[in-house]
Amino acid sequence: MGNKKSLLSAATLAALVVLAACGKEEGGGGTAPSADNQKAPAGVKAADPIDPNKQVELTVYSMLSGNYEGFMASEGQYIQRKYPNFKFKFIAPGTGTSLKDVVTAKTPIDIIISTPDVQPIIDVGLDSDISDLVKKYNYDLNRFIPVTIDSMKRITGGKLFGLPGRVSSYTLYYNKDLFDKFGVPYLTDNMTWEQIYETARKLTRVEGGVQYYGFAGDIISMLDMNEKAPRYVDPKTVQATLSNDYWKRVFDRLVPLYTLIPNFSEPSKLTSLTLSRTMFSKEKTVAIVIGVNDAGIRAVSEKWDMNWDIAPFPAFQSNPKEGPQPSVRYYLVSSTSKFRDEAFAAITQFVSDDIQRELVTTGATPPLQNVDYIGQLGSGIPELKGKNVKALVPPRYGEMNLKDQYYIAARAALISAFDKVVSGQKDVNTALREAEEAANKQIAELKSK
Repeated sequence: MGNKKSLLSAATLAALVVLAACGKEEGGGGTAPSADNQKAPAGVKAADPIDPNKQVELTVYSMLSGNYEGFMASEGQYIQRKYPNFKFKFIAPGTGTSLKDVVTAKTPIDIIISTPDVQPIIDVGLDSDISDLVKKYNYDLNRFIPVTIDSMKRITGGKLFGLPGRVSSYTLYYNKDLFDKFGVPYLTDNMTWEQIYETARKLTRVEGGVQYYGFAGDIISMLDMNEKAPRYVDPKTVQATLSNDYWKRVFDRLVPLYTLIPNFSEPSKLTSLTLSRTMFSKEKTVAIVIGVNDAGIRAVSEKWDMNWDIAPFPAFQSNPKEGPQPSVRYYLVSSTSKFRDEAFAAITQFVSDDIQRELVTTGATPPLQNVDYIGQLGSGIPELKGKNVKALVPPRYGEMNLKDQYYIAARAALISAFDKVVSGQKDVNTALREAEEAANKQIAELKSK
């Protein structure tokens, strides 16, 4: 990756965000635990990191923005259940508070809330391997969905900077009113994408002068749907790899879902997460939409006034083990922390069974596997009553991509290429070749900065 050492939210709604991830036995979890994941020896109880009465003030830096009130609502209050004398300072990126700013000012940071893109943290020297703390406190990493731990180690060259605390992914939502209107059977569990296509085809029509769309949704989620994550950018050459056979196969499979109306002149309406969701929930012209599995917060805040339900994320017949990549929020211990043990204690408290069991009722699925309380998912949200809530958890997960600045540039070029194919402007081969060229140009500009 080239460089030196290369390798929150509104308080009221924070707890409602649906973050998909559950254990393999409950319908998710991906691969089996890695052999190198440390595990507590049989019969040995993990040690409590810190005296519950310990007094300390921890500084939290969130790469995800937010504010103190949001952090306390979504994380801090749960940590204080066990450590009531833990106090917090909260810093988010802003004028004078970038990562570089806080490092230059020698502001001690204890906990960093981060996406999987930890390169900016590495670049300023705030990364810290917590394997020593895992060993010291006999902490069992096999509690977590394997991909969430394995992916971090893959990104960091085998190091463990922190623990996964929240996981989101994708699912299908559908408007039962439109299914009823056109006499089409509802979606069921275990449907393939081929069956979704046939269903969407029956729902794509003009009625009363209104164009109805059988399917729409976030193209990012579709491109990131895989068991083995493709490399948008070769990590050795730092060049885009978009014109290969893999992406040709992906386009061949996905384009039909978005061309139920041939040569559609506004492809971004169907491929954009925001626009497709608006067409689904407000305009009510989309029958099936793929999106982030945040039904709890959306149904509450957007007041969905239709008969809707949820279906699991499908796979193609030829790739039955396919699944969407998870989006993970990590909680890291900073290299500048003078309270590493206390920071580790705070993080492990947040991901404890007691806290995760409570959060499940608000619609948040845990980053843990083999949990026995997933049946209570969303039970505290009236809007989810009677819905197929278990479908918010993907049957399985794909391997995570490293979402750094080069990946983002390549992905943008790939999405543009997809839109051009859907609208009939380009054939697949031409669109992918031009996307690779555009991505490499953008990557060169990023490298020169």
